[in-house]
Amino acid sequence: MSNSNISIRPARPEDAAATVPLIYSSGPAAWDYVFNEGKISSQDFLIKSFQGTKNSFSYKNHYLAEKQGEVVGSIVIFRSENFFFQNAATAGNIFKIYKLKAPKVAIRGLSMEGMIQPPKSGRLYLGHIAVSQKERRQGIAEKLMRHAISSFPVYDKISLDVSQENPNAFGLYKKLGFEIVEARNFTGPKGLVPNHYYMEADRSSF
Repeated sequence: MSNSNISIRPARPEDAAATVPLIYSSGPAAWDYVFNEGKISSQDFLIKSFQGTKNSFSYKNHYLAEKQGEVVGSIVIFRSENFFFQNAATAGNIFKIYKLKAPKVAIRGLSMEGMIQPPKSGRLYLGHIAVSQKERRQGIAEKLMRHAISSFPVYDKISLDVSQENPNAFGLYKKLGFEIVEARNFTGPKGLVPNHYYMEADRSSF
């Protein structure tokens, strides 16, 4: 299907309400495992983080797909050269938002990083690739990915993680030239979060 009526733009702080449900839909089990704590939900945390400027979940790292003024897709970009500082800011947000319960959240976050790891040197990492349910199968995710990759031409290798229980996303990534580099297993409570594949592609594939 044609996606000519879809525009891609950088995210803005005021996009939080429209974008966070999309980000959440990219991996609900993982988000809830790490960030649901007490009265604070994972989406509460994501909204506050998205509106910030320095953390890894900030709007500054996201591009959005828009259709007739409505946000219908999202993607985040991580780079190894600034991820350490953004991750430190994310840790600071955890302690600021969760207060005395922050250590529990931080420990779960560290366990998740055993499976969904920080970006490798020399790779452009794509994540939070999500499209609203009513707009799927129109090429929006691919358009978001191509836009993100074209925005950072210095990278020859593109990387991402995908749930082993998401065959539609896996099929798209394979079609675009991504290959499995490593199968990574969730080390937390059994069956709570799906295992993932870490995949890479050459820029030439795009």
